[in-house]
Amino acid sequence: MRVVGRNLFITLRMLKSAGIEVDLALVDDEVRVFVKHPAPGEPPLRASFSGAELDRAANWLAACVVHCYPKSDLAKVWAVIATAMAPLAR
Repeated sequence: MRVVGRNLFITLRMLKSAGIEVDLALVDDEVRVFVKHPAPGEPPLRASFSGAELDRAANWLAACVVHCYPKSDLAKVWAVIATAMAPLAR
């Protein structure tokens, strides 16, 4: 079975449709991704990746949302998966 990396543009679209403010900027050969900080008045969470690391940028966005927006649908899905996988770790 081949595991396909997460698609940055689909991840952005999914998070935006869920009402989470995310964006990206392309600067030279760099992809800069942003997530609105959940605490009012705080600067956005941001990270930079090379243009060849779009899957890493998508993974960062997803992880950031799961951590910072625990009530989001994405975080809820990850919690269900983690709970289901917990017995397998023993």
